[in-house]
Amino acid sequence: MKRFSLWLRQNDRRTFSAVMLGLCLLFYLFFAFYDGAVICVDSPGYISMDIHREPLYCMFLAGLRAIFSAFPEEVYLDAAAFLQSVLAAFAAWCLVNTLWKRIGFSKKTALILLCIPMAVSLLCRFAAARSSMYSNSILTEGLAIPLYMLFFCALLKYFWTESKRSLLLCCLLSFLLVSIRKQMLISLVMLAAVILVVSIRKKRILGGVGLLAVCAALILGGSTALDLGYNYVVRGEAVRHSSDVRFLTTMAFYTAERSDADYIEDEQIRKLFLEIYDTCEKAGYLKHSAGKGWLNRVTHFGDSYDCIQIDTMWPVVNRFVQENYGDGTVFLSEHADQIMQIINRSVIPHNLGKLLGFFLDNFLSGLITTVAQRNRILNWYSLFAYLLYLLLLLHAFFQRKKKERPGETQEDTDFSQFEQNKETNFR
Repeated sequence: MKRFSLWLRQNDRRTFSAVMLGLCLLFYLFFAFYDGAVICVDSPGYISMDIHREPLYCMFLAGLRAIFSAFPEEVYLDAAAFLQSVLAAFAAWCLVNTLWKRIGFSKKTALILLCIPMAVSLLCRFAAARSSMYSNSILTEGLAIPLYMLFFCALLKYFWTESKRSLLLCCLLSFLLVSIRKQMLISLVMLAAVILVVSIRKKRILGGVGLLAVCAALILGGSTALDLGYNYVVRGEAVRHSSDVRFLTTMAFYTAERSDADYIEDEQIRKLFLEIYDTCEKAGYLKHSAGKGWLNRVTHFGDSYDCIQIDTMWPVVNRFVQENYGDGTVFLSEHADQIMQIINRSVIPHNLGKLLGFFLDNFLSGLITTVAQRNRILNWYSLFAYLLYLLLLLHAFFQRKKKERPGETQEDTDFSQFEQNKETNFR
């Protein structure tokens, strides 16, 4: 009888888990079919396999293009949107299902949690005025966001169980993320932090440092090898993708003064710097044109960023390289990178305080806005939401302290047994 009761409970859990997965698939696939594949400003760079783009998403699109080569071009893009939407649904389900199995909260709570990633996608679709979700956009976010959620799930499992399989999965997902977007190096930082915490918990700090070194070498080495191999196949030269430094150069221009040109020793590059700076200053793209107050500063920076980089800096630098160094995609990209590195080394050290201030401004903006537009309602909502999160964290901390007080009772024994059963189900 007990076995039959256990079988019913296990099948009930599987059924509910399948229902959650079905709801996720219905949600994301609806928008995939309703909106189709959405071409954004950055999409042509990935489709054309531009040298400035990281390799993995370009390879993903190229693979689908080869598979659907006998069909019209839009078919492989629709296939990309479909696969991204399936991955987004699976990642949203996996995150909630992992927490549900581990923590053991109610089905109602699980359904509420399931609405959170969907709500973020709806904010992206409607509140941010993008007219699409990342899951069906031809952008790296279409793969990076769900893969990051899966990475987070694997990281939680490694933290809870110290499973080698979970650690290996973390390394694989981090490698994929870094090969899709360089910003996802944050995954390696997160993995490093968890490895160190686990090693301290096990009192094997030296072994943890060694394990971290091996994981970092595998992730970074694998990403570099993929980048070199990809460009060798596509362009005939084993080089890395270009223009990683352009983001820093954009910040250098945004925070610089005109007099900072004096720090650039090369006369030609100094004139190039002044040409770009004066164009941006006249158009009101630089920090001098930002209004007072935090909201005005981050809004101005967000509006000016692409104008500085894409509309002004890139065309001027590329023209300068073509006029002075000749032609050739790889050749031009290498010289453009060198020019931007010279500007960065010359100007940025003299404006570190301003750069730190803008980093903090935009870090706070990221915590508040995520994928939505900035407005005062979201600012106040975020303040109360983070206060609520803090209170819940403190409540959970003190509840845990109560359970850890000396003198084990029958209630403690029952709780311990419950935790063991929950761990078995989670594994």
